[in-house]
Amino acid sequence: MFRKIILMFLLSVSSVHAFNFDAVVPFNGSSVPAGTFYQQLPFVQQDISLLVGFSAIVPGRKTEELDTDLKLGLRTELPLLGMSDIYFIFDNHGGVIREGHKNSDFYTKSLSLAKTWTYPFTDRMELGVQAVLGQALANGEYHIVILPEIYPVLKLKINLF
Repeated sequence: MFRKIILMFLLSVSSVHAFNFDAVVPFNGSSVPAGTFYQQLPFVQQDISLLVGFSAIVPGRKTEELDTDLKLGLRTELPLLGMSDIYFIFDNHGGVIREGHKNSDFYTKSLSLAKTWTYPFTDRMELGVQAVLGQALANGEYHIVILPEIYPVLKLKINLF
């Protein structure tokens, strides 16, 4: 009986949190990470979100290699730009087969700054455009590209539970 009282007390005091996040998916078929997910972190300022993106290109023939990309960064409020994304893109070395890279299969491909403008289509879906405003390539080329790409995006608000 005592255990049931403690259990009821814990259930009534604790709150249930839903898993809410935003997802942005581009309409283009580029090799950069296709799906990008934004998650507000607990105990962090309201205008900072964690950004995680990934993609995988599955080959159509046996002779081609599987390609994977990873995007990690932050979405934050920047002066003059508003809410913007700052992220690193990690790429793998020529597919899934190790080719003499002993330390890691992934390398840092670039550091990018992007801005997304969206228009609400419904209460959970927005259509818009994303522009990569600047990109510092770090894959041995070491140069900066201004406005390398602009592409249409679909933004979804996903609520689980």
